[in-house]
Amino acid sequence: MWTEANPAALDVRVDGLVARVRELACTSGDDPAVSFAEYDDDPDGLIRTVTYAELDLKARAVAACLQKEAPAGSRVAVVCPHEISYVLAFLGCLYAGLVAVPLPAPDVHRTRDRISAVLADADPLLVLTTAETAGRVTPLLAPPGAPHPKVLIIDELVEEGARDWREPRLSSSSLAYLQYTSGSTGTPSGVRVTHGNLAANVRQIAAVTVYLQPRCVIASWVPFFHDMGLIMGLAIPLSLGAHAVNVSPGAFIQSPYRWMKLITDFRAVWAGGPNFAYELCIDRITDAQKRTLDLSSLEGMVNASEVVRPHSMDRFNRAFAACGLREGLDGPAYGLAEATLGVTAPPVGVKPELVYAFDRDALAGGRAQPVADTAPGARQMVTCGVPLQDVHITIVDPETWTKAGEGEVGEIWIQGPNVADGYWRRPERTEEVFRARCVGSDGAPVLGEWLRTGDLGFQHRGLLFIAGRLKDLVIIDGKNHDPSDIEFTVQTSLDEDLGIGGTAVFSIDAADGEQVVAVVEVRNQGADLQRVRTDVRRAVSAGHGITVTEVVLTAWGGIPRTSSRKVKRGLCRDHYLRGELIPARLGSA
Repeated sequence: MWTEANPAALDVRVDGLVARVRELACTSGDDPAVSFAEYDDDPDGLIRTVTYAELDLKARAVAACLQKEAPAGSRVAVVCPHEISYVLAFLGCLYAGLVAVPLPAPDVHRTRDRISAVLADADPLLVLTTAETAGRVTPLLAPPGAPHPKVLIIDELVEEGARDWREPRLSSSSLAYLQYTSGSTGTPSGVRVTHGNLAANVRQIAAVTVYLQPRCVIASWVPFFHDMGLIMGLAIPLSLGAHAVNVSPGAFIQSPYRWMKLITDFRAVWAGGPNFAYELCIDRITDAQKRTLDLSSLEGMVNASEVVRPHSMDRFNRAFAACGLREGLDGPAYGLAEATLGVTAPPVGVKPELVYAFDRDALAGGRAQPVADTAPGARQMVTCGVPLQDVHITIVDPETWTKAGEGEVGEIWIQGPNVADGYWRRPERTEEVFRARCVGSDGAPVLGEWLRTGDLGFQHRGLLFIAGRLKDLVIIDGKNHDPSDIEFTVQTSLDEDLGIGGTAVFSIDAADGEQVVAVVEVRNQGADLQRVRTDVRRAVSAGHGITVTEVVLTAWGGIPRTSSRKVKRGLCRDHYLRGELIPARLGSA
């Protein structure tokens, strides 16, 4: 079902991002490459821009300094704010033939334990940061007196000049960066992304986004240390000669209007984010602000990185239709860091139906049975589309490692040139996840090694549907229940005036079997908590036929999440078992 339809995808250099930016600096040097909107000194946003020629010159200057400090292939942690310095630091690593380790800048709102854990695992020789951030970075590097990586200030490196830069010898198998996954517990895992993986995935995504052309505008807010932000907000636009316009994640969370206003002002054709970003725009952008927006330039909007809700897509389209948002721009997609980013997308050249209904009980039994939208027990699900070019997907029974048939639920396994090299310094885990082999229904081995995604799904009419995370399944009476489906039932069953935040559903082992626990964030100080508990139990029983043993009402923000706002159900379970969830003490208990 895949068709290559974007000629611009052919311009992506097989020898990587460095060669492509160098080429664009020569052919389109005066074109804007990257812009950032900064709101500290100007509430309307101060725009700072670098052209392709300036970007290449500054990246070479950074790389020249790095090459004096570290041999080729060394790891360099990039710990910068979401601004131009991050782009220069990341590109500088690639220009120097070094391995970038993208990380967030530490701040008062983010736990620093994970940054320290990644630094310890990656063991970088150098750390690139800014003068403003350096004071917060140094304490994370190593215990006092212990050896730690050398800290370099990106602001100073840019001023050094590029005359000593030496073009690195890079091949498709050369390691480009380590993409650390968010992992709910334990030590984070670094995905080994090669220059070949990066170029392949950029080509694959560009080929199905036919409107992405040189000099077009892509508007993003997703952080660069996240795979979606790095590819959508940096690698794809710079590979195509487009203009990447960015607002920081913090500025977006403070005011989602800023993202929509950048789309309006710069006439962006492509934007995207996780499902919660669209919900935030719906809930926080006022009618007065909407009257200043013109979203008619948009050709596509990606919704990925977490469960895509049909309800959210419909609400967003209705909320911004008067702002010029056209129908049919929804781009629900599927991907993961272990595949660089993208795996599936809506097919090119057709407008497929995106929302389908399946029998909830049949899904719990491992089979996708289509039903009418209004049928009792119907679960509406959004398709994530078809495989990208050269990507192969198979659904496998996670216990027998046998290929499943059409409509059977199993673990999603994939192959493709975008599948990464493995995990950093984890050979056993790499063998388990990246080198899996399966057999067909006849017992004959299926050729090739596969990436085990850990996600459950099925295929229907050639389209992929996600049915949950294997490790998060709630198994009651032999039936598999997707916790995200139960969480959606909980959230839609409660009155919006209660100020419901996130929801986490998981199971725990008890003496008489598996028990279901629902954790709900409540903010409204007048909420009747006992009524909330009763409503949750009633809704889940009616919708899923299972009993919620305990409903825990926690304070707003009490549910742990990843950097991309995914609920960490495993960590939430641990907090619950240790009695560490902060209770909501509002209204009637």
